[in-house]
This record gives sequence, structure tokens and C-alpha cells, in this order.
Amino acid sequence: MKRCILIFPVTLLCAAVACAQANSSTHPAAQSNSPAGQSSSSTTGGLKVRGPEAVAQQDPNRVVATIDGKQITAKQALDMLKALTPEQRQQVENRLPDVVQQIYMTDQFAGAAVKQNLEKESPWKEQLEFMRNQILARAYLTNLAKTSANSAPAPDPKQYYDSHPKEFDQVKLSGIFVSFTPPGTPASAGAAGARTEQAARDKANDIGKKLKAGTDFATLARTESDNQQVAAKGGDLGTYTMGDPSMPADLRAAIEKLQPGQISEPIQVGNSFLIVKLDSRSHVPFESVKASITQRLDGERNQEAVKQEMAKYKIQVTDPAFFNASSSPAPNAPSLQRPATGQPAGPANKPQGQR
Repeated sequence: MKRCILIFPVTLLCAAVACAQANSSTHPAAQSNSPAGQSSSSTTGGLKVRGPEAVAQQDPNRVVATIDGKQITAKQALDMLKALTPEQRQQVENRLPDVVQQIYMTDQFAGAAVKQNLEKESPWKEQLEFMRNQILARAYLTNLAKTSANSAPAPDPKQYYDSHPKEFDQVKLSGIFVSFTPPGTPASAGAAGARTEQAARDKANDIGKKLKAGTDFATLARTESDNQQVAAKGGDLGTYTMGDPSMPADLRAAIEKLQPGQISEPIQVGNSFLIVKLDSRSHVPFESVKASITQRLDGERNQEAVKQEMAKYKIQVTDPAFFNASSSPAPNAPSLQRPATGQPAGPANKPQGQR
């Protein structure tokens, strides 16, 4: 069974839905090692197959590593990696030897702990039960999301597409960044390092005036923008979809008002003022986004089913004193400290309120 690290219950909802979606999709690494893709990396022509799945399938007993003097076969190493979720596997794809070492080492330490009966001692016994319950709870919610997806009618992606047209506007943008250093933070290197917010605002307004007077945007971007990577490309920011949730709300609102060729007023984005130019605007065809809309709507439907289930267990505190984590004595409560043997009680040892 795949293991997902989970902090219960705060992230349980997101993790359950994410794992449900992950289990329904194929991991990219697995695709590259599928039988159909092995022909190009087979032993034909003297080339060895590459990748855990391909090597384990062709020669499961091949020794691929040695740990503490023990030889690890391709099958054994692959079995260790199967413990990872697709997301975890993707994150560690470039350091698989370290991961195999850690999993092997963890299993050895766990085995040694069992021999010492540590799983029967506190607090390990309680923590093991807690982790077991987390995994089972996630399994239940993942299955609940699947059941909901199979029983409820599938959302119509075309209906969503037609009712949210602005989300699928595609815009090509250019920008000029004028950065500043917030008060109380170390100044960075460069001309913008010691610039205050007001100084940055004034410079951005001055650049705006030059642009309105007809100065070429790309020319000013190359000489005035504090983002050197963007400046080198004449301010080219690339192409974005207006429904991208990572786009700041103020920037989205400013872009929506622009026509191709128009330039915005300075917009504060983090520790910079951004002047953006709308180079072009187009609409993404439905067929290009149908799959992503379907995935999004399915995810929202699954989330709603899990939310409804979790809402049954909302806590109502009837004794706040029980949940008070403070270890200090209550106000006006006398101290129970006693002076050390043979030592007179000093002012710090007197009950509160005593003179």
C-alpha cells in the first residue's frame, strides 16, 4: 500500500482528494518505463535498459546497490520505491540512491526496535496507533471521494467553459519592475537595494509618463526594469491564462481593463511596482482546456463530498479550561513554591498580594 505522510486532521481533506486524483492518473516516470517505451532503451544495439521499472522487469535479480555489505537487487529496490506516492516519487527522481538508502535504513531500525519490544512501550505504542488511524482515515476519505465521483452526475465542462469566458482569455504580457526594500529588512545589492517604497512609486510613475509620451516600452524595460532576466528580453513576461489562480488579483483587474497595445498604471506586486503592457489577447479553444476543466470539476466534487463528511465532526468546546495550554498559574492564585531548606522566604517566594 502506498504511504502518504499526513498531519491529521488539518490537511486530511486536501491530502485525501489529492491522493484520489493521483491514483487515477499515471505518473510520468512510469510512462517513460512502460513496455511500449522500452524498445528504444533495450539491450538492442548494446544499450542497457534504464530506470527502476525497466531494469527490474528485465532482470529482477540484478544487483543494483550494496548497503552495509548486503546486496540489493533491482526487484528489492523497486519494492522499496513503491512505498512512495507518485508525487513523492517525482520529487526524488534525481536522488533515488539516497531514497533507497533511507528506506532500507528505516526498515532496519524499525526491525531492531521490534526486537526490543519498543512498539509496546509509551509513547511509541500510542504514536503507532495514531499513525495507523491517520492512514486508515485517509483511505476511507479517498474511497469516499471515489464513490462520490461514481454516483454523482459528472459536471459538464462545456457549461463551465461557456459561463466563465474571462478565465480562458489568454494574454501575452510585457512588464517593467521597479523594486523597493521594505522598512526593517536588509538592503539588497544593486540600485534598488536602498530604494524606499515611495521612491519606487515615484520612479514607476515617472516611467509611466515617459511611456505615455511615446517612449518605446522594450527600450525602457531594458534600461529601467529591476528584473534583469525580464529586462534582457525587452520586458517580455510570456503568455498567461486569466483564470490562473497564481495571478495576483490587482494585476488581473488591471489587465482586464486593457486593450492590446495599452499600458497599465503601476501595480504593486510584492516588493515591486509593475507596469504591464498587454501585447495581445486571445481566447483558448474549449478542446484545449476540456481535460483540465474536467479534472478541476471532479476535484471540486470530491472535495465537497469529503467536506460534508468531515463537517459531522466539528468540535464544540464545553470546557475551555481543559484546552488551555498555558502552564502559568491563574491570575491572583497564590504561588505554591517553597523556599529551599534553611533559606528564608524572599520577596519572590511570598504569596501574591503579600507586602
